[in-house]
Amino acid sequence: MNGFPEWNIIAAVVFGVVVLYITWRLFYRPLRLVFTVLLHLLLGGALLYLYNLVGTHWGLTIGLNVISALIVGIMGLPGLAMLIGLQYIFS
Repeated sequence: MNGFPEWNIIAAVVFGVVVLYITWRLFYRPLRLVFTVLLHLLLGGALLYLYNLVGTHWGLTIGLNVISALIVGIMGLPGLAMLIGLQYIFS
């Protein structure tokens, strides 16, 4: 050989790049949605934890679970107010 790579290697690299690009385009949106939901879940859980930490002094707590954390994570403070209102309605 005269120092140039073989065409098979070049074709394999180009094919690999194309497959990687197609895979990225195929899974980007679903993975972004999953990570967004997980971020909202973690932030809602943190907000509920802080509310429970402060609220224990006055006897105000909300159960920290996945559903309540997701509600607070997606809706924010209105979701927290809704959970507080629902707790007082049903207790």
